[in-house]
Amino acid sequence: MSAKFLSQGLNVGFIDTARQRYIYQGSELVPLPYANFPISLGSDIVRMIVIPLAKASAQLVKAVSALSSDFQQALRSGTELYVNKPERWHITVFHTSNYDDARPNPSKPLAPDLQQSESGHRAPPSSDALHQEHQTIQKLVRQNQPINLEVHRILLADSGTLLVCLIDRNGILNHLREQLTRAFPGAPMRQTQIMHVSVLRLLTAQQLSNEERHRLQAICDEYTIKLKGMQITATELWYVHEAIFANIEGKVHTIQTSTESKHT
Repeated sequence: MSAKFLSQGLNVGFIDTARQRYIYQGSELVPLPYANFPISLGSDIVRMIVIPLAKASAQLVKAVSALSSDFQQALRSGTELYVNKPERWHITVFHTSNYDDARPNPSKPLAPDLQQSESGHRAPPSSDALHQEHQTIQKLVRQNQPINLEVHRILLADSGTLLVCLIDRNGILNHLREQLTRAFPGAPMRQTQIMHVSVLRLLTAQQLSNEERHRLQAICDEYTIKLKGMQITATELWYVHEAIFANIEGKVHTIQTSTESKHT
């Protein structure tokens, strides 16, 4: 990934499209509420299960805050960016519905007539469907042991997103994702595959110079050395009805993992 970034840089077209989902509040760029999207989305359309980083490891939050600060200082003056707040840093586990692929009832496959319709024009979920979804998620999370993850590397993706990438040490996150996939055959087809925390996003649709690429890559490499091997244990997951683009703000249901030991 680093070799590709150094040779090719950013995907400027992708960043230009992403920039449209952010607006200025004063001097700060903030993500749009889904209600303000070109096709307005209701508060229950985007639903996901996440691991809130602050609940799993205050130590890693502190270290990533230092990474974010150093990275921002290395950017070209005037670079537009969105810096996610530490309390919003998270690892996405699974989407039951997403802004670009709304699923009214993911416990059933999406009806053929809806597959051809725009996401924003699909009917919102019913209260019964939401209740069933919550109950199913709660049951599956509570069946699993705490999730143990380990920092693997820091990278700047060509999307302009600074990522902390992790690996699943005890296999429980992958197992939970498989369970959720089986439980929700009508969930969005596109799901997060890697385990990562999005720290910040570059939103200036302009290619980085060779010198800038090497400078930013050096920071990623430095913090990979510092953070690689750090472990976190997640005992609390959130089921979120996200109201604002990509920052897990909205209705939150907290769910605890199992506390029972597994004997082999």
